Amino acid sequence: MNFSCLWLARFCLFLSILGFPDIGAAAEPKVQILSPADGSRITQDKNSIFVNGKVSRETGRSSNVDIFLVIDVSGSTVMYAGADLGDADQPPESSGFSAPQIIIGGMSVGKPPLRNPRNSILAAEVAAARRLLLQLNPETTRVGVLTFSEGAKLLQPLTQDFEQVRRVLSDILRAGPYGGTNMVEGIRMATTELFGLGTSAKRTDAIKVQFLLTDGFPSLPIGAGKRATPEDSDLAINAARLAGRAGIKVHVFALGEEALTYPRAALGIARESGGTYTPVVRPVDVLAVLDNISIVGVEYVQVVNQTNGQKATHLRLAADGFFSSAVPVVEGRNQIEVLARAGDGSNGRATITVDYQSGTRKSLDLEVFLDKEKKLQLEVDRLGRSPAEIQREVERNRQDGLGRPAQLPPPDDGPVR
Repeated sequence: MNFSCLWLARFCLFLSILGFPDIGAAAEPKVQILSPADGSRITQDKNSIFVNGKVSRETGRSSNVDIFLVIDVSGSTVMYAGADLGDADQPPESSGFSAPQIIIGGMSVGKPPLRNPRNSILAAEVAAARRLLLQLNPETTRVGVLTFSEGAKLLQPLTQDFEQVRRVLSDILRAGPYGGTNMVEGIRMATTELFGLGTSAKRTDAIKVQFLLTDGFPSLPIGAGKRATPEDSDLAINAARLAGRAGIKVHVFALGEEALTYPRAALGIARESGGTYTPVVRPVDVLAVLDNISIVGVEYVQVVNQTNGQKATHLRLAADGFFSSAVPVVEGRNQIEVLARAGDGSNGRATITVDYQSGTRKSLDLEVFLDKEKKLQLEVDRLGRSPAEIQREVERNRQDGLGRPAQLPPPDDGPVR
């Protein structure tokens, strides 16, 4: 029995023994305001206060979330991402990124074309992953990392140590792109880890998802990295179907012209697992959309001071349901309301009352949040397009992808990709 059949038999057996996870029925969004506490007295130098909390949709679940980053490092990710990513968290141009050896069957078959690693598709994938980490809550959220090319490689089991995850992402950049696109092995490995059948510690009460970033389509194992075959796409889609049966959604980010022109696998993976398909024409724009995916079923949050009628001046809802905001206040009593809305229009609310007095004390939480928001905004500003413009383009391409015929690209005589 080959590895593919062995994995399938093992996973199906596990599902039959365990049964499908109880992911709970849809319910009205639940809102928890974590800070400040109801009835708090706040004295500080700024007339805005830091309000944060957690929203969720699933019933019968804890607030735990497990996310596996499934990153395409195939040879084609060496190509230009569409904009200058800058120097932050990027490898030097003299790193090994620009000329990794491609090894097949123990033999070197050459190197990918030289490119600037700072502005590659792979750099955009890593930058988007690092941006996502800045917003997740490590107290209840775990993140794992694997890459796929000729096969899949587990680089970080699920962990709450986000600094370690950042180090792993830097290692991915230093190693650089190589080889073909074995998407099925990436999905299978992430599913195995999320279900507690691999190296990652098992956690039965967590919402489990994969974020799959790719610039192409499956070309392995059947296509030998040189061509797309219906069988390779079918294998990847079937792996996603099994993940979906296990309660694991695969959110697919298709980056660049090639991925959008031949989206059969990406669309099928998202559809069969219950995940989302996010087509991004210019790969670098993934920085503006990766963190828009809601894992917890709540798509919109609004924070308002009902006393003065002002909304939060800064508000960020993270993928794992944690939100942070800066809310204007007035002297004396302030009633703060948080509204959460799900995709079906159902709402949830929570309200607190705080007493604010102007003073000289600084709010460290507020300053840290505003500084982080400034950095995140500068990162998006570098793209040269607004997040709203990018999101509109994503929606157009999503509809276009749904209407495309399921055609295959022609065989490629170049390097494996």
